[in-house]
Amino acid sequence: MRRGWSVKHALTLGALTVLVGVLTSAAPSSGSWTFSMEWELNPFQVNKLESVLTLGSTIGTWDVSSVAVLDLDGLANVFFDASGALGTFAVRSILDFDAAPPQFRTWLVSTATAIAGVNLYALFMLDELNPSGPSAVGSGLTVGGWWRTPTLSVWFEAYSNMPGTVDYIYRYGYTWLLDHFIFYQCDRWYKPSTYLDVQTSSFALSWTGATIYIAMPLTCFDLLIVASFTKADGFNYALFEMSNLDLELGGLPFTIKWVDVMFTVASKSVNVVFDVSLADTACIRPFFSLEGAGTEIQGIGLKALLLECSLDKLTIRSGHMFDEDGWYPYLNYLGTRVYGWTWEGGLATTPACAVTEGYDEFIGILVDGAACCGGSYLFSAFAWFDTGHSSGIFDWVETRINLRVDLGPSADVSFGLSVTTSGVNWIRLGSTVRW
Repeated sequence: MRRGWSVKHALTLGALTVLVGVLTSAAPSSGSWTFSMEWELNPFQVNKLESVLTLGSTIGTWDVSSVAVLDLDGLANVFFDASGALGTFAVRSILDFDAAPPQFRTWLVSTATAIAGVNLYALFMLDELNPSGPSAVGSGLTVGGWWRTPTLSVWFEAYSNMPGTVDYIYRYGYTWLLDHFIFYQCDRWYKPSTYLDVQTSSFALSWTGATIYIAMPLTCFDLLIVASFTKADGFNYALFEMSNLDLELGGLPFTIKWVDVMFTVASKSVNVVFDVSLADTACIRPFFSLEGAGTEIQGIGLKALLLECSLDKLTIRSGHMFDEDGWYPYLNYLGTRVYGWTWEGGLATTPACAVTEGYDEFIGILVDGAACCGGSYLFSAFAWFDTGHSSGIFDWVETRINLRVDLGPSADVSFGLSVTTSGVNWIRLGSTVRW
């Protein structure tokens, strides 16, 4: 056997061969191919290459697809997605492999059905916890459900060797959870996602925890009750949340997003999350954050300022980030965090989407319109500045230009250019074909 390979690599290669053969024999009826290459000029070298091939077909009542990802080192990843019905049960299976060398990474099987208005689901998962070393495969199981009425809604879940996912289902939905098991965002693949994975390399599917959510819309606010239990501790915590309380203080409207009261066996905590309702003025959008400790508001911080104006097909954006370290939008809030600007002039809520550190100011234009063959085009140019830390004129550090042109409804080409104070930084060419 070739050096560096193991039995699990050989078995994985066999499974990949069978799966590719099944998909190929099904005569793919849809798909896409995306290619993108980025290179530097001095010295001339390709620093990034990505090619993604997606094939989809229908086998009976089942929709089957595969995605192959190639990079500078060759074939990097292959995953398969199948969804269909077995009687009254909706079933979805996602199987993921590393390709160099061939190695199993993860397998998720979900099944869902509805009985008397109650939506039930189960998630079973196998996961390779140590892909770069000796095999450490573990399994996990989650079962749960929900039902909703205008006056009372309930979500419940029990899990073994997996984290609780009911909060994501409550906030975003069951389909969203499955669609974000493996997904692509800001030039990065996330697989498996950080909120849906196996915890340890164990195959013991004994119960480890359970959570229940109860939501009731009341006259003045919405009430949410959460109770959590674990096998190790029994009662874990109880949470009472009142949300969307609209108030007014001194003529200034503000909203209490929620008030949390959490009880554990040994403690009680209270968190209040405020939202200052200051309307946007003309084209200017300020981003504020309350500052303080506990329920004491010590001030309001202006974190960023965005100017955005549109005229027909032209949009102008300009922004300045006052807090380059990022922030949580509300007092005592440990949820979604702002990490800085995105390259398109929005707010980045994941580190991978944030611009280069120190790029605190920008001005840019976006132009869109009709292209040939029934398609459209989008052109953007953004100049970035690092206030007080650049040798460029007006603290300029980089300009990025991007152009995407549709070649009809099934294909497009793209061009990207980055110029810094040192000259041309990189050039990017890409294309997408769909059928």
